[in-house]
This record gives sequence, structure tokens and C-alpha cells, in this order.
Amino acid sequence: MNTLKIGEVLDLSDQDYKYGTGRLILKVTKIGGQTATADGEWVDLDGFELRSDGTQLGPLLRHAAVRVSALRRWREPSERH
Repeated sequence: MNTLKIGEVLDLSDQDYKYGTGRLILKVTKIGGQTATADGEWVDLDGFELRSDGTQLGPLLRHAAVRVSALRRWREPSERH
């Protein structure tokens, strides 16, 4: 997995994460452990859910298990800093 940093914003499709449906824009506040399952490798993330304009949706943290392959695809286009 490429290095993911606290504060980065992920724009995920519903196939890229567990525990929800639809698009998820997540500003990462905590990076947890990685788990391998029959359907791929997943990393546990916590963060604040954002609207498409970048504003925070609410005050509560959101948990999501995110596909490691989605993080690789997300970082490759511009190798964000």
C-alpha cells in the first residue's frame, strides 16, 4: 500500500469500501490495521465524511474498511503529496 497520511481526502465509490453505499468522500483521521479476506485486502480507516464541495457533513467520525487496491488506484494518477 502506498503511504496514506492523516488529513488526506479519499473519494471512494461504493465498491471500494464496506459499511455503506454510494460515493464516500472521507478526510482520514485514523489509519487502522489491514485485513486480508477472500475478496481482497482491506484497511480500516476513520475520518470525517465530506460533501462534494469539501465541507464536513457532520461532527461524528465515520468508519470504513477500504480496499487497499482502491488506495493504489487513487494515488497513481498524480502521486499526490
